[in-house]
Amino acid sequence: MHISIERFLFGGGPYSKYAKAIAPHAEKLVRDKFGPLPAIHLILNGDASQLDHLVNTAEAKLLPGVTPTDVNAASRADRHSRRAYGQTTIDRDGVLIVLQIANMHGEIDVAQTLVHELVHAHQLGNRTARGLHLDYLKHVWGQTPMKSNTVSAYELLIDQREHEAYDAEDLAARL
Repeated sequence: MHISIERFLFGGGPYSKYAKAIAPHAEKLVRDKFGPLPAIHLILNGDASQLDHLVNTAEAKLLPGVTPTDVNAASRADRHSRRAYGQTTIDRDGVLIVLQIANMHGEIDVAQTLVHELVHAHQLGNRTARGLHLDYLKHVWGQTPMKSNTVSAYELLIDQREHEAYDAEDLAARL
């Protein structure tokens, strides 16, 4: 797992250090419970206004003809970065996880969110899941429309994955 710190105010504070310290342990917990994880780029972000931008930019790089400016202007309706603790998406090399450290209020927020997002990394990690998610991104960003029943089925899968990730947050107690 590659960890980078983006746009931190005041050096990132204690939660960034904690996140860096527990990340390898959280990764092992999730891998042991759920199975293989793809290559992961973890960004510890301290600027709440940049969460969508970081994720949108990663997605735009996967979509020929779409620029980060295009996707940032459209901003996906399912993202609420001002309150979010983290987001996960596919990127060129595997999966990008952005932890919104600036929004967190304690170590438990960090641990639970990291586990939650690592579960999403596992869910998006195999070739089939990546391909389906890329098709969904192409639909969301207006490149290639999907049939409405296919969109509905994929959005149901997203909801199921979200429940699985929330249920896994209990693993954070082991960190």
